Amino acid sequence: QSSCDSSATMPIKIHGMDISGNVFPAMALMSEEGIESELVLCNIMEGANKTPEFLKINPLHCIPTMDDDGFTLWESKAILRYICNKHKLEQWYPADYKKRALCDLALDFLGNSFVKVIGLKVLSPAAGFAAPVSPEDMTKAEEDFSTDLMPAFSHILAREEGPLIGGVKPNIADLAFMGYIHPVMLKCPDSFVAKNAILSGYYEACKAALPKMDEWAKGANGFWGAK
Repeated sequence: QSSCDSSATMPIKIHGMDISGNVFPAMALMSEEGIESELVLCNIMEGANKTPEFLKINPLHCIPTMDDDGFTLWESKAILRYICNKHKLEQWYPADYKKRALCDLALDFLGNSFVKVIGLKVLSPAAGFAAPVSPEDMTKAEEDFSTDLMPAFSHILAREEGPLIGGVKPNIADLAFMGYIHPVMLKCPDSFVAKNAILSGYYEACKAALPKMDEWAKGANGFWGAK
């Protein structure tokens, strides 16, 4: 038997859509690092995620779904961690246990709290992926954003020296946040999210720290930036 890991030379396949804020962070990570990858279009709006073939690799039928030479994963943050662990990308997912814990905190905060307001109340309705939000619910969302989410985000951001969650250089939590902040800035420039000074400053710092963003964000730019 060969001791070589064939997956080390094969592209990591990501099944999904490049407009998805959960999909393009993984593609961004591999693009920024020059890791060979392949985006396999899975149009969930046409039911491609419900086919028998897709359900074999992901019975939860969500995107992104990763296939690395037969090793499959779903959940975007698990995929980001896997890529970092496989390729020893400690600048993106620190080996230091305290720095890694802060990265994990930011990732969990994004999924458990931030997305519930930014994604469900602002972004999805604006894109037509969800029903319009009532004025009362939007007022409540803005209150939650101002009184809970932004103080928590600012606290996380202040834990490292630098404008990013990762400090001077981005980590995978920064990429995951960009999955939602970038579309909001393009699609909802007049929203309370986009107009927040702390968040807009963070967004600009992220863009400046991601030299290949024009390459991996093309799909998102075209969809979310369309008027």
